[in-house]
Amino acid sequence: MDRPTDEALRKAQTTLRGLVSDGPTHLPSLNLVADSIRLELEKTGTVALLYVSLRRYGRLEPVFGWRIVDEILDAVAANLEGMVGSTLRRLDVISDFTLADDAFIVLLSPPRSSAVIADDDLAAVTRRVYERLQSLLLNDLAPGVYDRVHPSVGSALLFADTALTFEQNLQHGLALAMQAAEEQAAAYDRDLEDTLADCVSRGDLEPLFEPVVDPEACEVIGYRSSVRGPFYSPLRLPDVLLDVAGRSPVLASYGIAAREATVSAASGLRPDDLLFLGCAANELPNAAVVAVSEFYSLNKALVPQHVVFEIDADDLGTNTASTLRTLEDVRDLGFQLCISGLGAQFTVLELVAQAKPDFLCLDPVLVAGLGADLTAIEVVQLLVRFAGRTGAQLIATGVRHRDQQRLLARNGVELFCGEAFARADTRLPQVAFPE
Repeated sequence: MDRPTDEALRKAQTTLRGLVSDGPTHLPSLNLVADSIRLELEKTGTVALLYVSLRRYGRLEPVFGWRIVDEILDAVAANLEGMVGSTLRRLDVISDFTLADDAFIVLLSPPRSSAVIADDDLAAVTRRVYERLQSLLLNDLAPGVYDRVHPSVGSALLFADTALTFEQNLQHGLALAMQAAEEQAAAYDRDLEDTLADCVSRGDLEPLFEPVVDPEACEVIGYRSSVRGPFYSPLRLPDVLLDVAGRSPVLASYGIAAREATVSAASGLRPDDLLFLGCAANELPNAAVVAVSEFYSLNKALVPQHVVFEIDADDLGTNTASTLRTLEDVRDLGFQLCISGLGAQFTVLELVAQAKPDFLCLDPVLVAGLGADLTAIEVVQLLVRFAGRTGAQLIATGVRHRDQQRLLARNGVELFCGEAFARADTRLPQVAFPE
């Protein structure tokens, strides 16, 4: 058996510890199948491990609701079970699947016609499992899921080894399988980052706009912007594009290209319209300087007072003192500030207050949770009072239905953004208010 890295061993040890004490998943935990593994090693001397990991991108839960993750896990489990006797026919599953976080572990023994598991057979099975799960996510689940969840499959052979305890042997095998899956996931990440770099260099970023609406006054106060990549890539989804950009070496050049494309495309802005521009906190100094020197030349409607830089609340928790000073400098230049993601994390509210934003955005997760459960409504009421105390205007984002808007309005929210008023478009959308 190859030697796994120390980091892979640490992750495998954590995973195994969680499986032994597993309770809520209704799947067999490791302590229920360990005897089967031990007996198989004694009988044939080898067991194969498949590790199936589901990597997430973008904002899956806000778009589809928090139950989507359960649905995906159930669908993957059903597909793995359906592969027994077909995709997995060259090897025999010796236990049910076990589940750790967003990953499955499948235990395989040699086929009945052989005393060993051939490397080629295991590689072929690994490839077919990956292809089947790709097809499942792409064709059988809701549109858009595949682009936000991607499978990676790794495998390893576990041999009887008298130099290791059973627990050490199992940990090493799982570590190698996890390591292989992570290498596959890293290759997929690099492909996305390469596509992003190409988009930036070719100028293929396409801006989208959503109106920010005050229904009581029957007026649009401005537009929130996002950017999407090419249609043939998962980067066509703005949240996936932003997620990939956030951990990419080309983040800075992406931010410059995205803002330039957005400002140039916002040609229909009226003199008093606000333009909300998403920005990572560590990009703000450069973005503000560029805005002062270039935005007005690209779009005569954009003086600093009409530009609202929007950052995520989570950004405030990184380099807090430096970030707060930067926000103050940006405001001194005449720009306005919006902090989004409000309601997703309560631990940053103190920092939000210190940042003194002009606008706050309710997170789409909170808006989607409105309904019979009073908890979400109570949270909205709390955040309405919080916004009033900080002097910020509160915007509910991700509003899909007028019923949501009316419920939010009854609880003190005045500004809204979402497809209940207009779908995001490459041109500034028009909003028809009821007469």
